[in-house]
Amino acid sequence: MIGAIAALSYGARLSGGGEDGVAPDLLFRWSTAIFTYAFDGLMLLLLLLIARGLSAREAFALRRPISWPSAWRIAGAALVAIYAASFLSEIVIGHGAREQAVPQFWDPTRIDAFIANAIAIAVFVPIVEEAACRGLGFRLLEAYGQPVAIVGTAIAFALAHGAVTDLPWVLVTGLGLGYLRSRSRSLYPCVGLHAFVNGVAVLASAASATGG
Repeated sequence: MIGAIAALSYGARLSGGGEDGVAPDLLFRWSTAIFTYAFDGLMLLLLLLIARGLSAREAFALRRPISWPSAWRIAGAALVAIYAASFLSEIVIGHGAREQAVPQFWDPTRIDAFIANAIAIAVFVPIVEEAACRGLGFRLLEAYGQPVAIVGTAIAFALAHGAVTDLPWVLVTGLGLGYLRSRSRSLYPCVGLHAFVNGVAVLASAASATGG
């Protein structure tokens, strides 16, 4: 499944026409929200079909972390690494060349579509992607050892995003999430960290546009 998603992601990346391929008003289009909910909804359905017959709690690590304070400390350290890698990418390749950057655009007349897209990116997408990578994917690779599960799911995470110029940043993000999953033994902190990163990106992008 990850291979198919990666093929679609890289195919779209290669045929997107470079930096002009992303519409500035991407998050203000209802079509973006509809596609995101439909695509990730299908992905979630496939995950549930693959995991049928297994305990959902075990397959997706739907359990309390061993320690919430420890989980948040690890999440905080991972967040520092994620933002450090992002800052370095901004310096090296610039914001406009980044594949994972949200367009800096604001249109108050289409706030309803923006809210729908913000919820998709900051809530629904993290749930589905973490269920795939740090949930079922981690569980399948865990048999080969925790390091293999952490690195393997990070690579799958990067490939699924079709990352090229942003590959180092996505890998750092995936490694941080994988380590958090390994130490906490729970999917919940991973979803929380992923949602925070995505949510801040959407809000910061809108704030940058309105501030300009």
